Amino acid sequence: WIEVGQVPAIVPSEQFQAVQAKLAANPRWARRNNTTRQYLLRAMLSCGVCRRSYAGRARHSYVYYECCGHAHPVSSSLDERCPSRCIPVQQLDTLVWTDLCDLLTHPAWLTQALTRAQTGAWLPQELQARQETLRKADLKLAHQLERLTQAYLENILSLEEYRRRHADLQTQREALQTQVQQLQSTADRRLELASCITHLEDFCRRVQHGLHQATFEQKRQLIELLIDRVVITHAQVEIRYVIPTAPGGELTRFCYLRIAY
Repeated sequence: WIEVGQVPAIVPSEQFQAVQAKLAANPRWARRNNTTRQYLLRAMLSCGVCRRSYAGRARHSYVYYECCGHAHPVSSSLDERCPSRCIPVQQLDTLVWTDLCDLLTHPAWLTQALTRAQTGAWLPQELQARQETLRKADLKLAHQLERLTQAYLENILSLEEYRRRHADLQTQREALQTQVQQLQSTADRRLELASCITHLEDFCRRVQHGLHQATFEQKRQLIELLIDRVVITHAQVEIRYVIPTAPGGELTRFCYLRIAY
C-alpha cells in the first residue's frame, strides 16, 4: 500500500460519538423490546379506517392501543390524521380473549364454518345414491354398445350408421365418466373434511382445559396461533381467526405461510 493522501473527516468527532451513543441506546427503546407493559394484542391490530396498524401507548396511568395514523401526516403518509379513537388495552384484550375462549369451548361453531366453506349441501346418502345412479347409467351404455356392435356384425346396420351411433354412445359414456370423477373428488373432499373436523374437536378439547388458568405468555402464544388479525373500525371489532386443521398446523403461525408475507 502506498499512502497518497489523508481524507478529511466528514463529520466532527463529537457528532460521530453522539450518533454511536444513540445507536447503542435505540434497541432499549424499540417497540419489540418493550417489556415495561404487557400488550396481549401487540402487532396484531389494524385500523379499518386508514389501514394502518395499532401500537401500544402509555399516558400517565392509562394504557391504550393507538392507531399509527394519528401521527403527523408526514410520518403516516396520509393526507390527514386518522379519525379513529384510542382503545383501552385492558378492555380490548379482555374482549378478544373472551371471544377466543367461547370459540374454543364451542367447537361445533368451527366445524359448521368449515363445512360451509368446503362442501356443498349433499348428504352422504344422496352422495351414495348419485354414485349408484351413475354406475347403472354407465352399465346401460356399455350394454347398448355391445348390442350395437352385434347388430353391425350381423349386417343389420351399415358401417356409417354404426360409426355414428357408436360415437354418440361413446360421447355419453365419457360424459358419465367425467361426472363419476367429479363425484369421487367430492367424496374425497368429504373424507378430508371429516379428518379436519376430528382434529379441530381434539384440538379444542386439549386447549380448553387450561384457558381459565392461562398465564400471559400462554395467552399470547395461543392468540398468535389462532388469530391472524384484529381489525378495529370505529366501534366494531372484527376478529379473523385461523384454526389449524392438521397436527402440523399447530407448530406454525398462519402469517408465516403467506406467500407475500
